[in-house]
Amino acid sequence: MTFPSDDTVQFASDSLFVSPRGPLARTFFERAFRSSGVVEVAVDGAKRVAQVKFGAPLSRDDSRIAELGKALSGRTSPPQAPELKLPEDFDLGTSREVRLRRHGERLSTWTVRSAIPGRIRLYNPAILRRRELCQAIEREFMNTLGVDRYATNELTGTVLVHHDPKVIRADQIVELLDYAVVSTGDVPLSPVDLDLPIATASVALATVSRFFVPGLTPLSAALFLFSVIPSFKSAYEVLFKEKRLGVDVLDAIVVAACLATNQVLAGTVLGFTLSVSRKLVEKTEDDSKKMLLNVFGKQARFVWLDVDGTEVETPLERLKVGDVIVVHTGEAVPVDGEVVDGMAMIDQHTLTGEAAPVEKLKGDKVLASTTVIGGKVRVAVTSAGDQTTSAKLAQILNDTAGYKLKSQSRGEELADKAVAPTLALGALGLATTGVASATAVVNCDLGTGIRMAAPIAMLSSLTLSAEHGVLVKDGRALETLRKVDTFLFDKTGTLTREQPEVGRILTYNGDSEDQIIAWAASAENRFSHPIAKAIIAKARALGVSVPSTDDSKYDVGYGIRVEVEGHVVRVGSARYMTHEGVKLPSSVERELEAAHAEGHSLVMVSVDGKLGGALELRASERPEAAEIIRGLRARGAKHLAIISGDHEQPTRRLAERLGMDRHFAEVLPQDKARYVELLQKEGRTVCFIGDGVNDSIALKKANVSISLRGASSIATDTAQVVLMEDSLLKLLQLHDVSTNLHRNINRSWGLVIVPNVICIAGAFFGGFGVMHSMIFNQIGGLLAVGNGLLPLRKATALRAEKERLLLR
Repeated sequence: MTFPSDDTVQFASDSLFVSPRGPLARTFFERAFRSSGVVEVAVDGAKRVAQVKFGAPLSRDDSRIAELGKALSGRTSPPQAPELKLPEDFDLGTSREVRLRRHGERLSTWTVRSAIPGRIRLYNPAILRRRELCQAIEREFMNTLGVDRYATNELTGTVLVHHDPKVIRADQIVELLDYAVVSTGDVPLSPVDLDLPIATASVALATVSRFFVPGLTPLSAALFLFSVIPSFKSAYEVLFKEKRLGVDVLDAIVVAACLATNQVLAGTVLGFTLSVSRKLVEKTEDDSKKMLLNVFGKQARFVWLDVDGTEVETPLERLKVGDVIVVHTGEAVPVDGEVVDGMAMIDQHTLTGEAAPVEKLKGDKVLASTTVIGGKVRVAVTSAGDQTTSAKLAQILNDTAGYKLKSQSRGEELADKAVAPTLALGALGLATTGVASATAVVNCDLGTGIRMAAPIAMLSSLTLSAEHGVLVKDGRALETLRKVDTFLFDKTGTLTREQPEVGRILTYNGDSEDQIIAWAASAENRFSHPIAKAIIAKARALGVSVPSTDDSKYDVGYGIRVEVEGHVVRVGSARYMTHEGVKLPSSVERELEAAHAEGHSLVMVSVDGKLGGALELRASERPEAAEIIRGLRARGAKHLAIISGDHEQPTRRLAERLGMDRHFAEVLPQDKARYVELLQKEGRTVCFIGDGVNDSIALKKANVSISLRGASSIATDTAQVVLMEDSLLKLLQLHDVSTNLHRNINRSWGLVIVPNVICIAGAFFGGFGVMHSMIFNQIGGLLAVGNGLLPLRKATALRAEKERLLLR
């Protein structure tokens, strides 16, 4: 036994420590951690030693050393000490050294390199050169509540996490890391990505050989050739496998010309630029993914599970359907579930767009990633893990950001179309001004800039749309929306709200309007369906006091029968009243026919067996509907139409009131797609806006499909775009994003073309060479990339403004 440092005890044994994962080493780990103050234990099989590290320096006669000796001999096991378990991956791996760190009551192979409040850097040799494992860790943190920023480094084997200690503890972060390692399993070593380092070294060596040590020129040329091998491979793929001319062919020609004319420095600049371009697009895609996932809220990863009345902290992954959890004030709801006890005010704007908090009582549904801002509830789990609405939303966002977007293909197509003219100009330059000018002309390709700028602009625009509360599931829809000339609105649930409104209040038998609405509201007070909400809202608007009911005489069937202040009150349809023996006057039949013709309905209210009155229910038009129509007209929409299963008269009246060009009434759900095709056959580009309930076929047929259903049906919604907030105004914001995306890509084209055209002119008439073309080409590319990032900056500013308003 030796003391290599003031807080460490080292043991050496040729037999005990030969296998760091063997049974003897396992026992050593288990016993060493029983000693108080031990924070880290390591066994090195190659050196046959083990080290036990304490959290504070040891003194000469420190009692902790004696306690450690007793623990290792098995003579002590403090009964009050919590059970410590070895990590699940202890037996995995082949490394000759195992180092375990104590994190609270958890032992892990993750060790702390540095830690300050809110920031921790952890090391684990398991992630060294394992890119797949690093990506799994990033996915784990991507929508974890309390984790603000994170970074993995496969070359150093470290993970840096910025977190909120009030929301997630360091030992919980370690548990998530362990889960990621174990669930990913054994992954092979990743090839070292030396693309950018080699390109950088190539530029440095070419500079030295050009200006200081000419003897290094052959070595510089060799390194340059090695650094641009990917360009030659890409050119081969394009020419011989895809059988087309592409920008990669131009790059290969320029590289070959630089080598042939000994312009190695200029060539290395090209290679460096191509490498930076690839990295920049990769980083932008990664940043966009993180921002997209952050928009719609993060999930708590640890929950309070109710176990026989005791709250036990449990990882989210271990929850099962039917488990009951407890959610306190300030915590995020971690699952989709149903309240079984308690009351809480819940902020769910990130998923549903509701600005005001919603009261949740027993029987109400709650969604994962919403936040309890007051109260405490016990929630029965209906879906957990990757089955929650929030998790499915995160998967959609991942797929969206990772999709090879059409704008990227469009950028490549635009660049590829310029290849043949560029080669022709290069040939002309070769014939008239020589090799140097011809190389400069060929290097003035448009591919580098636009191939970066187009996908960056699309990803940035997707993120900006998300910040506006719009989920774009297919990037092609965002490109197409600006071209749409025809908008077809489904009437019910889109231009009108799901909840109707009470119009006329009809009275019979001498009862007043206030009395009828009071009795109806009293009967419906227990329910949350749209009709009940409409009746209760009308009573509140009129300032009518709602009497309480007799719970022992409450009967729900085809209608509602309830006793209120000694009176038997029935609420339901005309058929229900007839079934209950309530006679309806002949005037009611006329009112029913008139209401039916207008697309309205009547709810009957009887008192003590006689009809007291009726409530007219009519569709509630969205207050923003007229503004949406005006906004679309201003943005160039040529044809606006309504489609509905409702009767002709109410549909026509709504169309006339909103200034629509056409309407289709009494259309069955399965026939809506036929009307979409009808409009398309007329040469129109159609955007269908529906509520997603019975519109799936029509949504698929349309050029662009938009749904208002929101988060509650995100997994089954077939629309390309989902308005997460219950407002059609988001459609105008989305249209503006689409238009600005088109302008952004066109502006990027201009920023790429102008400097390259100047360079081509200089090559023919001003003696420009390869280095000139490099400079002009990169100026255009950098300006285009900066332009492509503009929507992302807007998204960042919009988020900052939201956070500022929340802190008020």
